Amino acid sequence: MGLRDYKQLAEQDQSVVWHPYTQMQEYARTEPIIISRGEGPYLYDIRRRRFLDAYGSMWCNVWGHNHPELVKAIQQQAGQLCHASLFSVSHVPAIDFANMLVDAIKQDFRFADEPPTLSHVFYSDNGSTAVEVAMKMALQYQNQKGKISRTQFLTFHEGYHGDTFGAMSASSIEVFRQKFAPSLFNCHHATYPMQVDPDEHESTRHHEMQLEALIAGRNDKIAAVVIEPVIQGASGMRPLAEDYLGKIKKYCREYDILLITDEVFTGFCRTGPLVASSTELVEPDIMCLGKGITGGTLPMAVTVASDRVFEAFKGEWAEMRQFLHGHTYSGNPIACAAAIRNLEMIFEEKLKENVKSRARELNYALRRAIGSSPRVGQIRQRGLAVGIPIKDASGNEDAGYESRDDAMKICEHAIERSRVLLRPLGNVITIVPPLNIESEQIGEIVNAISRGLEALEAGNK
Repeated sequence: MGLRDYKQLAEQDQSVVWHPYTQMQEYARTEPIIISRGEGPYLYDIRRRRFLDAYGSMWCNVWGHNHPELVKAIQQQAGQLCHASLFSVSHVPAIDFANMLVDAIKQDFRFADEPPTLSHVFYSDNGSTAVEVAMKMALQYQNQKGKISRTQFLTFHEGYHGDTFGAMSASSIEVFRQKFAPSLFNCHHATYPMQVDPDEHESTRHHEMQLEALIAGRNDKIAAVVIEPVIQGASGMRPLAEDYLGKIKKYCREYDILLITDEVFTGFCRTGPLVASSTELVEPDIMCLGKGITGGTLPMAVTVASDRVFEAFKGEWAEMRQFLHGHTYSGNPIACAAAIRNLEMIFEEKLKENVKSRARELNYALRRAIGSSPRVGQIRQRGLAVGIPIKDASGNEDAGYESRDDAMKICEHAIERSRVLLRPLGNVITIVPPLNIESEQIGEIVNAISRGLEALEAGNK
């Protein structure tokens, strides 16, 4: 493609396409990267430049781009059935994937104290809607169990659950909420105790006491607790203290409150296991999954409910106990076909083991390359989800979303000089690569960040 063609496309992109979470006034002053194809961990733009996708196309990529097995599954399904709504009929891909997913979830919880009961899959099309479904499901469940006063939710400080109104209400990153606050409903917020160093086990007893007090004082009002297990993503990769999820489940059970785990980001091996909450063998009542569910190829999400939740929705039509929610493209056959092959490959390729190995490798490489820099805070990591806080001039590593200048400079340097795509969350650089990443690409990412950090430090002298 010629230079003239690029300029025309760039102008159209900057004037017609409204990009998410992007300041379009700033974007109009850039030379946009316009991608034409993908192969493995790399993306290629129309100017024939190659970029390493180190943020996994917004955290959803599992196998790199255009994996032939996923492409084949999509093509085969498209030749048979592109869509049939689940409102009135069913189809084989939706049935097969739901059955496979339930079996896989139960396998992850097979060593739990009680037999796993997450057995009922409700389809939607993105992570926000998966959470929205879960919250509506919890409210209707409590209503149909006769507990009509249970209309509230308990969530956690710095949590992020999506951009639809229910999901925004459950979230507590203020910069995302403040302009919509008058239209959001209130949630109770507990502390999300963060554990950065896996070798350090700070006591969380005071957080537990706060949590118990919140639940006990409002147990007749709270329908469900909503949490991102293992690690909070959008707040800057904040790992949850070990064993804390079990404490949450204990209080939910004691007060007969539902537990919803938002595993849209943490699931599908991003943090190691297929189901992140299985690390502590804590089975929720409702689980939300998305992002990596189709390997990063097509939009799809699911909300998986336990037997006891599902049973509360049974009855005659006139009773109106059926779940009052639905999406036109729920369980799209092509997306289901991709999800089936993705799940098969996770087991065939032993992806969990690869994530564990590469996570150790990435952690070691980062600590060796940049760990001693005075501008770098304590590196946060669970699996292949990494956050690198960049300290401001005062040494603060929690400056918030508005203070992203230095982290952005490092990411821009990585993109321009090393051709590594990175995107900061405020002042935190995130690394969320394809899960089948190899050692060579880990080296590329770490070197790109190291060089960007050197350029930042040199520029500030």
